[in-house]
Amino acid sequence: MPEHRFPVTIEEITSAWLTTALGEPCGLRGAKVADFESEPIGVGTGFLGVVSRIRLTYDCDCPTAPQSVIIKLPSHDPGARMITSTFRHYEKEVRFYEQMARLNNLTTPTAYFHAFDPKTRDFVLILEDLAPARNGDQVAGLSIDDARTAVIALARMQAQWWERPALHVFDWLPAFNDPAMLALQDVFLQCWAPYRDFLGERLPPELIPVGERLGGMITRIMQEMTAKPCTIVHGDYRADNFFFDRGGEPFTVVDWQIVIKGVGAFDLAYLLEGNISVEDRREHEDYLVHLYHHHLVENGVKDYDFDTCWRDYRTCVLIAWIWPVIAVGSLDPANERGVAFFNEWSKRATTAVVDLKAWETMDDF
Repeated sequence: MPEHRFPVTIEEITSAWLTTALGEPCGLRGAKVADFESEPIGVGTGFLGVVSRIRLTYDCDCPTAPQSVIIKLPSHDPGARMITSTFRHYEKEVRFYEQMARLNNLTTPTAYFHAFDPKTRDFVLILEDLAPARNGDQVAGLSIDDARTAVIALARMQAQWWERPALHVFDWLPAFNDPAMLALQDVFLQCWAPYRDFLGERLPPELIPVGERLGGMITRIMQEMTAKPCTIVHGDYRADNFFFDRGGEPFTVVDWQIVIKGVGAFDLAYLLEGNISVEDRREHEDYLVHLYHHHLVENGVKDYDFDTCWRDYRTCVLIAWIWPVIAVGSLDPANERGVAFFNEWSKRATTAVVDLKAWETMDDF
């Protein structure tokens, strides 16, 4: 690896580079990484990058240094690279950890090292290993207790940034109507046919005309949604990115590649329509949306009544359906777990759109 570059594959990582990268942030105190082992993690749960656990061996006793770290590197999949380049996912995650994570009241892992190359759009992140915390599983779905934890944490975080000028200091943080985000329309149109082919008869017939109509309206909808009360939006707020019961931290969220600013109900819709069973969503949806609104208000949000929140939620259930369409239509599921993930996500999302008749909200635009 040339000295001026950072590694972009596991094969390029060396003990010497790890020693330099970890150094002071990890409390090496003069110790050096003598050896390391890597194992892939997240296969079939994450699709936009390569994630590995690095187990470290040092040349001397170093009790303050971590025994393992998580490293994130660029994807090798052309579909994933197309998406990450279009929407600047790698840059945004690096900038989030660099500038925003320490200010945010939602707990995230410590970033020991981060780098981004604007020319190649490659990146590297070395993060705190959250093991043995309990990781959520989107295919299995969240329990209502875990969903409740995630909803309350989301509302607290979004209330912190709700209509705050400080949110606009981060010039790398796009809004819903950012040119990169408006590329969603073209990407959706490219992915719609492969998505329909993938689902076949499992796609509810009433959603075929909805998808056809939605494909031509995404830009207009994203423009209009930018005028809503603005806050931070994680963008991929789902079970596979949640860690529970980590020591003194009951809830930690990872994967900030899709972070944007805009209508907060998007994260709520994305969570509830894709991460709990259809039966649990139908039984507890009203309660969980009320819970979200209650904690927004409790944490200082004003002039946002529940009826408006519910309307935003229904609209965002429709908008959030765009993401599984694009994922299924452009990404390699990698393995059986990835296929199961795509199937379960699509089933839950399409059912939510139908249950709420979310397509009715298109008439507002």
